[in-house]
Amino acid sequence: MHLRRWLAVPLAVPVAFAAFSGFLPAAQASVGVGVQAAPVRLGSVARAGGSYALPPVYVVDTGTQAESISVKVERLHAEAGRDVPSAWVRDTGPGLRLSPHQSARVPLELVVPGGARPGRYLSDIIVNGSAVTSVGKANLGVAAATALEFSVAPGAPPAPFLPTWTWWLLGSLMVLGLTVAGLHRYGFRVGIERNPPAVARAAGRSRLSRWRRRTRAAGALAAAAALAACSTGSASQPAGTPGKGQSIAISLKVVPTVVAVTVSPSSASFGGCTGGNKSVNTASTGNALGFPNGRCWLGTPGSHGTFPITITNTGVAADIYVNGASASPSDNGTGWGLCNIGANPASACTGTGGKLPGDDQYLLQNFAGGSTNATGLTGTMTCDDEFAAGSCSAVQGDSQQEGIELTGPTSTADQSTKWTVTITWTAFSLVPPT
Repeated sequence: MHLRRWLAVPLAVPVAFAAFSGFLPAAQASVGVGVQAAPVRLGSVARAGGSYALPPVYVVDTGTQAESISVKVERLHAEAGRDVPSAWVRDTGPGLRLSPHQSARVPLELVVPGGARPGRYLSDIIVNGSAVTSVGKANLGVAAATALEFSVAPGAPPAPFLPTWTWWLLGSLMVLGLTVAGLHRYGFRVGIERNPPAVARAAGRSRLSRWRRRTRAAGALAAAAALAACSTGSASQPAGTPGKGQSIAISLKVVPTVVAVTVSPSSASFGGCTGGNKSVNTASTGNALGFPNGRCWLGTPGSHGTFPITITNTGVAADIYVNGASASPSDNGTGWGLCNIGANPASACTGTGGKLPGDDQYLLQNFAGGSTNATGLTGTMTCDDEFAAGSCSAVQGDSQQEGIELTGPTSTADQSTKWTVTITWTAFSLVPPT
């Protein structure tokens, strides 16, 4: 029965990883990205239904090749607070591509829906670099993360039925009406007396003449006072004497506060493949994964093994996280999902006894020195326990050399002979939110 099952698999399948030949590229190019260590905080309380400009986030390319930068929101912090839905935060700038060691600020907008619940919100801004993707390679990606925090208050009260200026006008008319009614009630009268035209003209000319004389006199007095003030000031405060401000510019340097990680090489190739079923021509070859559950390596495990991937913390102290992604075929067909083994797998493998990948599943395990990730990578960023001898915390300049073991599926629905997998390391800021 087992033989019949495997006879149904096309004979092209055993060369699924045929393009993974050659162990490492000749050039040791690196990919790297950094982000500000300080959290991104909204300076005021947000209200449900409002839109706000967040402080722009500082990013930098720390590798040796250009990177297209993308920003997303994901919860990494364990502190109390509501998660920030990714749809609430938008990158409002144009697409950003950085040259090596170039930096920029990415403008962000916070849009809080009308039904948002009040309270403190906490998540993380994750800046991703785009490693060069080429089919048939293991792409090694980078990212850096810093905290995002703000508070939401209930929405603003509903607007009045009439515009504000209408209420002011009505109030003024009401006050005027009450005043007129009071004057009338208590007997006040306003008399209007009209002078003959000749008398009115004479009185007007007299008032105009008096106004002109007073204006000329006031102008003369003001000019005299101004001249006196200028004369007194120039005599009492010459240049350089007390009372006149002086300044000096002093330069100051500060240490960089950027969370950053660099990985080299930027891509690599699996090799040393074993396993599969030789009786139906689906056994692995040296550089091609076979079925069922063939294995390939990037490096060799063990205390005397080889570890071709170098992960370096190039920024301030940070935690180094790692995650995998689904394997992608060259024809963009059905991919392979990551699965995990062990007591409490994030996504259980469905192969033999839960210890091997099932159909369209695969397992990625990173290793370093004498240790191996026992359960396998997931699609979620988790602390890289292989980094820094069991601790994923790293200060600036700390580096770790690692390798990758890949266990393939029991069978595959896609017949592509070239597949690409991506592993990403993320530097996570240790600066706590307030």
